[in-house]
Amino acid sequence: MTDSHQPALAALRDIDARFHRQLEAVATADETAATPVRDPVATLRRARAQIDAALLKHQQQTDDETLPDGGTCVIQWNPPGTPPRRLVLDPKDGDSWTRRELEWTGDGWRVCSRDTVDDVAIRAPAEPRYPNPVDPPTINTLLEWIRGSWTNPDPDVLVFDATATTEQGVLVAVDGELRYREADSHRWVTVTDENELYHHLQQQGQPTLTSLAETPLTRQHFTPSPLTR
Repeated sequence: MTDSHQPALAALRDIDARFHRQLEAVATADETAATPVRDPVATLRRARAQIDAALLKHQQQTDDETLPDGGTCVIQWNPPGTPPRRLVLDPKDGDSWTRRELEWTGDGWRVCSRDTVDDVAIRAPAEPRYPNPVDPPTINTLLEWIRGSWTNPDPDVLVFDATATTEQGVLVAVDGELRYREADSHRWVTVTDENELYHHLQQQGQPTLTSLAETPLTRQHFTPSPLTR
């Protein structure tokens, strides 16, 4: 990260913190109190979501290692319901290339297949249209982003996509405890072994960082019922 980026990033983080405080104040204020802004909570949540997306994109672009420019060709994509993948072509002697297909594990890239190919032909747009491939956030990084956010009016959560056999899954961090619940489930389960999340990643793809309000679940879906106390 360059020094010129530091003030902008610090300003974004300060605004984000201010939004958190404002949301908490609005949530606890008298509902009959007059306000000059229509639906201030929704307005603040939309603004905060935009800032979170900007911070995530900035962190991916600055913290992740980009691939060296040595003639290597890389294609990276996110298939639905499976982890991110990369196709890497490394030039060898003559017209031969090493072709590798890699799959994201949640911690790094795993080689799924490797072979040698000849007479590679590549066609690409004349002008750059796509970003440089970067590593997705690791599971540990994603967990750090959601931990401590449950006290916010709209906490951050991780969402695993639905598949043909599994409903959408939502992971939250409540008082330091990880709780997972699928959209059609009658209860949440405690994640005591974080290795379970790698299984979900393999079955449902890389989870998405979002707010609880953007999911079909609410706080009540992850907290004990008064009837069970």
